[in-house]
Amino acid sequence: MPLGSSLTKIDNNEVYKGEEFELVVPEITFFNLTLQPVVLCTVQPMEDQVVIFSDNCYLRGSSFIEKTRLNERFDFRVRCTLTWYDEQNLVAADVLSEEDESDIEDTGRKNKFRFRNKENSELDDETDCSITSSTITATTSIDVAVDVPRPFSSIPKFIVERTGNAAMKLSLKYIQANFVRNLANDYEKWSTDEEYRSYRASLSSKEEEEAECVAESQPFV
Repeated sequence: MPLGSSLTKIDNNEVYKGEEFELVVPEITFFNLTLQPVVLCTVQPMEDQVVIFSDNCYLRGSSFIEKTRLNERFDFRVRCTLTWYDEQNLVAADVLSEEDESDIEDTGRKNKFRFRNKENSELDDETDCSITSSTITATTSIDVAVDVPRPFSSIPKFIVERTGNAAMKLSLKYIQANFVRNLANDYEKWSTDEEYRSYRASLSSKEEEEAECVAESQPFV
């Protein structure tokens, strides 16, 4: 994971359309305010794409968060779709639906931030279109609506939104580029290293066994 963040799988029998994960981002400090975002996201594998989405994010860190009830002051939604191209299959990269393009419900008092980014990563060094190559593409949209607490609420709205959009643009572009690059490198290693494939397969088998044990331990209702 980029920037020292961590990703942990959550055992949740209620998630039927994908697997649920907890993403913890390293602490961010603004003056005397320390924030650590935690995102609960769902990963939904499909035949021609993988969709990662979330509308569940909360902040922990400084006492300012509880004092201002900061976790009640923002709405958050992110959607990342991974598609790929290889010699046998071409999948369109532009995957945002009309539903994804819709705004978070506007309360009339929240500052709205939006950014969309697309990142490509080549799986080999070939650039000639006549030569077989593979590419992973990540297309991400993120929407945040914030009711800014004091003393920051005294800052003009257009300055807050412009600053927020710029920060999201830079952060998302950097994080997504690193994520896709690492994913491409991991896939290339998996496709060429039999020992690594066996190791990854053993991890999947272990997770399936643990999930079966949890399911068997659940009482019947």
